Amino acid sequence: MNFKLIITAVAVTALFTSNTANAQVNTIDSVATSKVQHFNFDDMESETIGKGIKRKWFHGEKGQMTIFNLEKDAHIPWHKHPNEQITYIMSGKVKIKTIIDGKETFVEVGAGEVIVFPENVPHEFWALEETVDLDVHVHVRQDWLSKELPDYLKKTKK
Repeated sequence: MNFKLIITAVAVTALFTSNTANAQVNTIDSVATSKVQHFNFDDMESETIGKGIKRKWFHGEKGQMTIFNLEKDAHIPWHKHPNEQITYIMSGKVKIKTIIDGKETFVEVGAGEVIVFPENVPHEFWALEETVDLDVHVHVRQDWLSKELPDYLKKTKK
C-alpha cells in the first residue's frame, strides 16, 4: 500500500476518532440525519491565497483537510489558531518556526514527515523547495469559512 495513502488514512482516522469518541448513535433516525460527504482532491479547483501558495480544502462538521501546493520560497507568515493542526509533507521540504518547550525553534520537515501543532501554538512556514503539504485541522477553521483571507495570509501578497 502507498505510504502517502496510509498517512492520509491515519490523519483522517485521527480526525474523526478524536471527535466521535463520545458520540452515540442510538437510532436509525439519528444516522439518517448525518451528512456523508465524498470528495476527490484531484477534481477540486485550487485557490491562490498568497504568493506561491495554493490550497484545496473541505470540511466536515468537526474538522477539515487541506492540500497546500507551495512553490519554492513560498512563505506562510507567523500565526496561531484555536485548532490542532496535523501537517504531513507529502513531497518537498519546509522550514518551520514554532515554539517547542517554551523556546522559539526552527524545524525542517521533509517528505513523509509529520508535525503536530497543538491549539494556539504559533507557527510559520517557508517552502525550501516545491512542496505538497496535507493539513488536518480539528475543529474547522472558522476564519476560513468566509471568503475573506485571515490577516496573516493577506501579508503574503498574491
